[in-house]
Amino acid sequence: MVRLKNRYLLVDILYPDPSTWPSAKSASPQSTQLSIHSPTSDALTPGFLAKMVREEVGEMYGDWGVGKLGGASATGIHIKYLSPATSTAIIRCPRASFRLVWSALTYMTHVPAVDGSGAGVRRPNGGRERPCVFRVLRVSGTMRKAEEEAIRRARREIVRVRGIEEKGVLGDLLNAVDEKEQSAVSAKSVMDESEDEGMLVDDED
Repeated sequence: MVRLKNRYLLVDILYPDPSTWPSAKSASPQSTQLSIHSPTSDALTPGFLAKMVREEVGEMYGDWGVGKLGGASATGIHIKYLSPATSTAIIRCPRASFRLVWSALTYMTHVPAVDGSGAGVRRPNGGRERPCVFRVLRVSGTMRKAEEEAIRRARREIVRVRGIEEKGVLGDLLNAVDEKEQSAVSAKSVMDESEDEGMLVDDED
């Protein structure tokens, strides 16, 4: 029996254009970070994202690229996880063609936008689009590794947004090290003083 080998691409959708941010008034680092990593419209469903990837591969590589993904049905592309709230996705594709998918994601620049009523507006026929950047964060052979990387990055972003990255988390450790060093220095000075006193006593003898 032949084992089909796949690759899992952890993808982050970023919005670097300030004109598309929900609240572009505030300019604090935390608000900017949140705006770049802002949620994606619910109109971007797993099926629609897979279709966008297939169309981009077909546009870039033609029938050969579509064939490498599994033919017209393109069963090789499967969205295993998509979270519009965190703008994160995990895409499964054949191991032999994961570079085609990666390059297609690099050239994808828009996702469906949201109109005033909150409904998603799809791309064709004059529908609004939201400019974005698809960034591949990790390529792994198992989905578990991609999930672990997604969790690790999400935790890091939360710490960064809260403003306690390294300063707050490592600050306590650094303070403890400083306190240890200070106590060691004070103990050494006490020992030096006692040694000096001993030397004086010896000199007096």
